[in-house]
Amino acid sequence: MKSVSTPRRPRALPRKRGRPAGRSSNDGVIADRETLLTAAERLIRKRGPGVSLDAIAVEAGVTKPILYRGVGDRDALVQALALRLTARMAEEMARLAAAASGPRDSLRRLVGGYLELAAAERHLYLYVTAGGASEDRVRQSLLLADDAAHRFEPGIAAYRAAGGADATVAPVWSYAFVGALHFVTLWWLRDAARPIDAVAEQITELLWGGLGVRPGKR
Repeated sequence: MKSVSTPRRPRALPRKRGRPAGRSSNDGVIADRETLLTAAERLIRKRGPGVSLDAIAVEAGVTKPILYRGVGDRDALVQALALRLTARMAEEMARLAAAASGPRDSLRRLVGGYLELAAAERHLYLYVTAGGASEDRVRQSLLLADDAAHRFEPGIAAYRAAGGADATVAPVWSYAFVGALHFVTLWWLRDAARPIDAVAEQITELLWGGLGVRPGKR
């Protein structure tokens, strides 16, 4: 009686260099989202804000379809990176404000911290503030502004209320603060025309005066 041989499974071909290990693209996403975002940040820091999704996929060691499944299109990538950047900015600004000696010093620390982090993350800051390909330019432009403004708003309201002034201006003023800070930051990143400490102090003086502070009260 002839023995029935069990057919051997075909040996898998060696993985091509640069192709990610894991399941095939037919089995779904094989790359961790955070890993993809970290790779995107790494490449943007190295090459600048003009990097393409193809280049980011290569940096992450995945195919472009996998990048799309793990993160999304360019708009989704911009939003995800903006959230990561604002989280780091929020953490740093909270740390700086906690060490402030008073309201004006707190404002000065927030302004200085914003400028310094934008300088340290220059390419990433420019990438997320430039926006993606979406036609919703307003939403894209406000990715960083929303979080920053919401952090300014309670302090503005509390300070105005303590001084007997109208605190309802806080939502509008918080966005006005961030708008001024953002465009000065872009100007400074482009020209670096003067020391960052001088710029931070001058912005602080402008914003502090706009709060309606009585002379000498700091």
